[in-house]
Amino acid sequence: MAMLLWMPGQGQAEDGLADPVTVPASIGASGLPIPRFVSITAARVNLRMGPGRQYPIAWILQRRHLPVEIVEEFEHWRKIREQSGSVGWVHKTMLSSKRMGLVIANGKAGELNPVYPKNSPDQPAMLAEAGVIGEISHCGEDLCAIRFEQGKGWMRRDNLWGLYPGEEIE
Repeated sequence: MAMLLWMPGQGQAEDGLADPVTVPASIGASGLPIPRFVSITAARVNLRMGPGRQYPIAWILQRRHLPVEIVEEFEHWRKIREQSGSVGWVHKTMLSSKRMGLVIANGKAGELNPVYPKNSPDQPAMLAEAGVIGEISHCGEDLCAIRFEQGKGWMRRDNLWGLYPGEEIE
């Protein structure tokens, strides 16, 4: 199970955002851009092989707030991709526009990723293990403000899955 480990010196998030960068996208049936990142609302979500309850369940996602990427839309169904690359269809009511980030390993297994007290990569406030999920509130060029259950801070965007390169989040 993923967890956060505390280090001395918690801090407050500060703004320091880079200029916005446009992510190429098309417009889906919902009127929203595709692709786009969203998150899972329920603790258990069926990932189906097609857009409807009549299609078999390919996977069951069991992580509330897991970030996923919508890659296609059909009526009330969204085709999503999760971080490992698995793709399937879920009903739109199982998704939220809340932006979440999944901490990813940026090296060898068991490596911890620093969470900084300010929008400055100096002394970490805590360390986050791969697999931890937090809510992203702001992203600049290199760092994102993120809130975990145990605290908040800034992380390098290349240590997070759930956002596009150069994407600004406000």
